[in-house]
Amino acid sequence: MAGLFTHMVIAREIIKVLPEETIKDQGLFYLGNLAPDAIHVREGYIRAFKKHTHLRDDISDPEFAQEDNLELFHKRVADFIIQNRERKDGLLDLYRGYVVHLLADELFNCTIRKEFCVIMEEQGIGQMNTTFFERIITDMNRNDFLLADRYEGRDEIRYQLEQAPIHPITDYLSEHEMRVSRDWIINRHFVEKTEVILPVYISYERTMAYIHMAVDNIITRLSEGGSLPSMF
Repeated sequence: MAGLFTHMVIAREIIKVLPEETIKDQGLFYLGNLAPDAIHVREGYIRAFKKHTHLRDDISDPEFAQEDNLELFHKRVADFIIQNRERKDGLLDLYRGYVVHLLADELFNCTIRKEFCVIMEEQGIGQMNTTFFERIITDMNRNDFLLADRYEGRDEIRYQLEQAPIHPITDYLSEHEMRVSRDWIINRHFVEKTEVILPVYISYERTMAYIHMAVDNIITRLSEGGSLPSMF
């Protein structure tokens, strides 16, 4: 899964590429891109909770890229889009962001995580080894801190997050979970002072390349004539 600040950068880059005014409430769009990971603050959190918010119940990370699992995931995403794209409550951009997060994580899993698996396998470290998780999470966090330090749009991201109205995600996340997670990302990446350290296995340059690829891929898939029901 991509780091949470990486998701914020993807969101901003998508806003920049789409025709002006496509995303009418940018704050809601950023919150939607945060939302699937907001589940971490739920009391009694377990991994299965996150699988559910990412529409990946019964689909493991190592088997995610298998054709049958991708087909199942894409069907769930399509159903979610159809259920939410005609909303009349002014929250469309929140749910657009939610879908963008899901697709960005899919692309991360099928590219960067796959490349990372090869590096670890060469060192005799399997995907279920705790060292595997420690190393990939460490590099993801380091890239997030680098982005928060270097990305030219960081101030705009902060502004949009701070002024965005908080809403729950129907059937998935409470207003409290969304608020706590919004406050967490602001404190972690804009308020607290954190030492910026270069990643070891997933370079900053590779992360930037992934971001630009994800932006193009997601816009294509969610536009008219794409492989998923259109949201743009």
